Amino acid sequence: MRCNACWRELEGRAVSTTCGHLLCTEDASKILNNDAACPICDQVLSKSLMKPLDINPSDEWINVSE
Repeated sequence: MRCNACWRELEGRAVSTTCGHLLCTEDASKILNNDAACPICDQVLSKSLMKPLDINPSDEWINVSE
């Protein structure tokens, strides 16, 4: 998976926006400190509604998908 703002590969943690886009934590922080608009769809973002995600699946999840 890639960040929808900078297109770098997501590693570790990411942030899911209210509009369903994924951002790396660095870009999410930059966006919230600037205009707080999603770089993909321009929806206004709220820190309280953004959800942190663990991008690296656990061994348990990997085993379920096999």
